[in-house]
Amino acid sequence: MLAAVISAVALGFVFVGRQGVKSDERGNSNRALLADKQRALRFYLIFSAAYDILNPSFYTDKMRSNIVSLIEKSNCLDVLDVGCGTGYTTKGILARKNVNQVVGLDMNPVQLGRAAKNLKAERNRAILSRGDAEHLPFRDEAFGTVISVGAIENFAFPELAVSEMVRVTKSGGVVVVGAPELTWFRKVSLDRFLYTPSIEQVKSLLARSGLKEEKDLLTGVNTFFGTRNYVVVAVGRK
Repeated sequence: MLAAVISAVALGFVFVGRQGVKSDERGNSNRALLADKQRALRFYLIFSAAYDILNPSFYTDKMRSNIVSLIEKSNCLDVLDVGCGTGYTTKGILARKNVNQVVGLDMNPVQLGRAAKNLKAERNRAILSRGDAEHLPFRDEAFGTVISVGAIENFAFPELAVSEMVRVTKSGGVVVVGAPELTWFRKVSLDRFLYTPSIEQVKSLLARSGLKEEKDLLTGVNTFFGTRNYVVVAVGRK
């Protein structure tokens, strides 16, 4: 009950200081309410208190394991987790023996603070960095794999963010992008709040950024909300 109240209060903050929607140089933009950076920061400032309570029910350990299994199997990988939040996906990546180090990046200092606590046992292999997904603060080809799950729905310019992920991925490396899939979210009008692309849209994002498609999947869990496969994940190779 407390988590639901916190979520409602957080959504109330979304409507404070609404700004006009901007477009990138290609005319692409995410018109969902949480796409604005300041609006998203306000939302997660409140929602962070409930995030680790609610999130595992909809992004389960099994789902995380399936997604993380898409990461390269080569040894000593350096991985970037874009939009790491409180470190849930990051923790799953660190469970892999072939991963040398994971850098978790997020814009929200509150989320990063919680991630630091959640990843305390792995502090020798996990580095947390505050930064903007659309302007990643890393050199070209710095990582063997870049992954972003449950974050792109809040990016104002998803294509720019994916292009940045590609830029910092080594030649031959992979980019893994997971997002809420359009079908179920549109049924309950949540596509107004979040960017909810179809499978084809996610695949197109990767292709336009120069990636060769490797695979894609739908994943999710059945809940009393009538969900099933509500997360689309696509993998592209540079």
